[in-house]
Parts: sequence; C-alpha cells; structure tokens
Amino acid sequence: MKSVFAAVFLGACSAAFGEQTNPISKVLDLLGELESKIIKDGEAEAKAYKEYFEWCDETSKNGQYAIETAEKEVAKLGAKIDELTSNAAVATDKIADLAGSIATSETELQNATTIREKEEAEFKTGEAELMDSIDALDRATAILEKEVSKNPAALMQVSDKIGAAGMIQAISAVLDAAAFPGSDQKKLVAFVQSQQGAEDEDPELGAPAAAAYKSKGGSIVEVLEDLKEKADGQLADLRKAENTNAHNFEMLKQSLEDQLSADNKDMEEETAAKAAAEEAKAVASGDLEVASKESANSKEALEAGKTSCMTVASDHEATVTS
Repeated sequence: MKSVFAAVFLGACSAAFGEQTNPISKVLDLLGELESKIIKDGEAEAKAYKEYFEWCDETSKNGQYAIETAEKEVAKLGAKIDELTSNAAVATDKIADLAGSIATSETELQNATTIREKEEAEFKTGEAELMDSIDALDRATAILEKEVSKNPAALMQVSDKIGAAGMIQAISAVLDAAAFPGSDQKKLVAFVQSQQGAEDEDPELGAPAAAAYKSKGGSIVEVLEDLKEKADGQLADLRKAENTNAHNFEMLKQSLEDQLSADNKDMEEETAAKAAAEEAKAVASGDLEVASKESANSKEALEAGKTSCMTVASDHEATVTS
C-alpha cells in the first residue's frame, strides 16, 4: 500500500511541475484526494473483512453444534440398537423355553389321556363282567329259592370249608336240575373261580391255591348271596376307583390345558415383542446411518470453512502489511 502511495505521489508531482501552475498546492490537493481514497478503500476492506470473519465465527459455531447434535444422535441410536438387540435376544430365549414347556405339557397330556383311555376301557370291561355275574347270581338265587318248595334236600347245607371244586360241582348240579341256562352257569363258575383265585392270592389268608373256600356257612342260597355281596362290593369299589381316576385325570387335564393356554399366550406376546424389537432395530439402524453421515458431512464442512477463513485471513494480513 505504501508503494502505491509513493507511485501516485511521484506521478502527481510530475504533473504539477509539468503544468507550472502553483505546483505545491496541486500536489497537496492530489495527496489529500489520494489519502481520502486510500482511507475509504481501507475502511471498506476492513468492514468486509470483519463481516467475513463474523460469518466464519458463526459458521464454525453452527458447524460445531451440528457435529455435537449428530454425535449425540449417533450415541443415542447406538444405545437404542443395543437395547433392542438385547430385547430380541431375551424374547428368543423365552420363546425357546416356552416351546419346550408347551411340548412337555402336550406330551404329558397325551400320555395321561392314553392312560385314562386304558383305565376307562378296563373299567368298562370289569364293570360289565361284574354286572353279568351279579345278574347271574340274582337269577340263580331266585331259581334255587323256588327249588326249596319242591325239594328242600336239594339245597343242602354247606360246611364252613368245602373244596372250591366241590362248591362249583354242587352249585352246577342244582342249577342243572333247575334248568339254569348253560351260559349263565359258566359265568357263575368263572366268578366263583375268580373269587377262589383272589383269596388264594391274598397274603393275609396265608392259604395255598388248594385251600378251601370260606363261606358264612349255611345253604347254597346263602353261599350265593355271600358271593353276590362280595360282587356288589367289588363293583362298588371298581366304580369308586373309576370315579377317582376320572376326577384325577380331569384335574390333571385342566391343569395342563391351563398351562398350555398361558404358555401359548406368552408365546404370542414374546413372538410379537421379538418382531417389534427387530423392526425397531432396523429403523434405528437406518437412522444411525443417516446421523453418522450427517456427522461426517458436518465435520468435513467445518474443516473446509476453517481452511477458507484461514486463507482469507492470511491474504488480508499480507495486503495490510504491504
């Protein structure tokens, strides 16, 4: 700037001396005009420089704020993604546990149902056999009682201990004489034999298979009534056991079905929770990518702004110095 001023000054002096008209006054005028112009230009440049650097400061602040905001968003989204990943993993573990629980309950219910069906079938068979035996005993007793009026000696007294074979033979003989159906006789014989077998197997009796049949003693009618009483007791016990088994099964079934219902509901909820977590994670991952790019762009813009401002500052300093 000083060299410019000198050149202008020399030019003005040459012009002044060339005209030969009050040269000093003319030079002073030119110097005054030059000084005003230089001052005016300097003020304009200083103002422009000041405004530019105010813009640099504002741009730097905005850039820093944009970077901080983007980095906070990146951190927030990263934490959210970690949380959603954990939620999805927890839901996956719960789904696996529930699947195992459901499979176990279904297997237990299936096994219990199979056992119950077998119990029910055995009960129906046993009930039918006992009811047939009781019916046969009732009819045999009725027939034998009719024989009392015809031939009292036929209904002989039975001692406390007679062989099982003798008991069967005696009953069969009387029933044959009374024209009792053969099929019903077979049912009676089978029932008496089953009773004998049951007593032989009872450890409390302490008797071998060949032991005598123990009755109340008395006529054959009384023996049959004794057998019917035992059959009625067995039928009652059988039905009681069936009711207990049925009740226990229904309780177990209800418990397993309740567990299955609860587990299936939890399975639906956990499956939905896993899907929601994975969907939210996908959205957050997309937002994270955007935020990361914004942070990188803001940093790049800030660095570019700093470089431009420093270049302008350096050029201005060089201009002022010269």
